[in-house]
Formats: sequence, structure tokens, C-alpha cells
Amino acid sequence: MAFIDEARIIAISGKGGNGCLSFRREKYIPRGGPDGGDGGDGGDVIVELDSNLNSLNNLKGKKVFQAQAGKGGSGKNMRGESGEDLIILVPSGTVIYSENTGEMIGEIDEENQKILIAKGGKGGLGNARFKSSTNQAPRKITNGEDSDTREILLELRLIADVGLLGLPNAGKSTLISKITNSKSKIGSYAFTTLDPELGVMENEMKKITIADLPGIIEGASKGSGLGTKFLKHAYRTKFLLHLVDGTEEVNEALKSYSVIEKELEEFHLDFSDQQRWICLTKTDLIEADELSSLVNVFQEHFPNTPIYPISSVSNDGIDILRENLFKQI
Repeated sequence: MAFIDEARIIAISGKGGNGCLSFRREKYIPRGGPDGGDGGDGGDVIVELDSNLNSLNNLKGKKVFQAQAGKGGSGKNMRGESGEDLIILVPSGTVIYSENTGEMIGEIDEENQKILIAKGGKGGLGNARFKSSTNQAPRKITNGEDSDTREILLELRLIADVGLLGLPNAGKSTLISKITNSKSKIGSYAFTTLDPELGVMENEMKKITIADLPGIIEGASKGSGLGTKFLKHAYRTKFLLHLVDGTEEVNEALKSYSVIEKELEEFHLDFSDQQRWICLTKTDLIEADELSSLVNVFQEHFPNTPIYPISSVSNDGIDILRENLFKQI
């Protein structure tokens, strides 16, 4: 199933129930007073956190979400039943926007678990509300308020501990399959991963969520390749592993690294606070002296960035990478 990280929906709250026009009709009371009850309130449309979800796939094929209308009041001062709220379940990291204005309504996370997006209409007033000393038999009522219709954009930004960056075929899918429980598709062609892939790496003490973020190529911040679709996910990770194909010639490897870093700099979100490590991949295909030279060059260019030569095939460097990730996160 495709990974869905955006959903455009129409949220319609419930209309308020109308107030009731009624007078008491009881034996021996020929002229009973007004007893028309108020209408019930319409239901709200609410976006709510479901910690078991990690995508918006549950909204696939659904466009209109409408809460229940309130019921009208009745005699004997009976208030109409309020309409049920409609709850839209989403994962943590879902940002809610108004489609019409582009305004951000809110973000669903562990601290902000419910957000109202369409308020139900208030119920109308029954004629009992309008009785006064000068009007003992009012025939006035009010109708319930209309429903509220809002066009909404839901946008998911994955929340993972570690994000894997790198040009297509840098080895991200192979690495996440190696160190986590993910079964990411692996192939020797560009864009093996078309959807973010989540995996969990765990030991006796903790679990670390790792996201394989595809589609980041030169020009991604301006929409090239799979464009900005996945840069927003990288922003939500706590830590970035930048994978570079170690079989490339030194200058090409440096260029590959710089391409991704430039896209992060030019994207509208600020990545400057996120720590990065560099992983030089596919070291099983490199001669020892070539690998040593490559590591030295990267250390010279990026002296403050830890560098890990790894091979997901031969397992070289994998254990130390896992061990240090558990220490870091």
C-alpha cells in the first residue's frame, strides 16, 4: 500500500436543532404555558491523535467528513439530542491547514492531542425561553445555527529519531533493512524507495525509530525529483545519517554530499540544529587504501562530523554504528 502523507478533506459540522413551539396541554389546565424545548447542538469535527498510526492511509478514498446534526426540541421542555462529534484519527506529526487561507490551524502531537476544525451549530431556542410577564404565551422560537464547512489540508511530517539522507542508490534501503525490522525494497536503480520507510532498531534498553527518506536529489528544495515531499520529513527527525556511496571517485563523493546539504540549506525549514553523521557506504567494494584515502578526505573537509565507513553486505562498521546510535539517541 502506498504511503499517504497528505490528505485534502471537507469537514462539515452538524447543524443545530431547531427550537420547539409548544404549549402545555394537560387535563384541567386549559391554558397551559409555553413548554417548547431548545434544539440540540450540532456535532463538532475534531482531529485526534491515534498513536498506533504512522501514515494518513486510513483517510484514503474519504473526502467529506460530516458530523451529526442536533435534533429539534420538543414539548414538555425537552431539549433535542445533540449531534455526535465526528473524530478524524491521525498520527503524531500531522499539521492541519486551512485550504482557503493557507493558515496553519494546529499540529497534532503528544502534547496537543485534539484539535477542533469545524464547530457544530448551536441549538435554537424553544418558545419557553421567551415567556415573560408581558408575554405569557410566546410563539417565538429560533432555528439552530447552520453547520460550518471547512476545506482542510492534513500534512504528515514523520517523527523519527533518525533520518537517512543520501542520493538515490547511496545504500539507505539496504542499511535500514540491515539494522532494523524494516523490509525496505532494495534494487540497483534510482528511487528504489518511493515512500518513506520506517524501521525500529532496538536493544534491551531502548528503541530507535529510523526513517529512510527517499527522493532527495539536486533541486529537491524547489520540487525536482520527488521534491519537497520528503524534505519536510527530514526536518522532523532528531538526528540525520547522511549516506554517501563510497565507490564513487573522491570528488564525486564530495559533490554527492554537498548536493544534499545544499538542498537542506535552501529548503524553507531550518536544519541547522540537527546533528549529522556521515556514512561512507559499500566499503566491501573498495580497496583498503582507497577507503583510507576517502575517509581522510572527508575528515579534512568535515572535521567536526563523525564519519563511519560501513558495508551492509559484509557487515563492516555496522555494529559500531548501531552501538553509537544507541548512545547518541
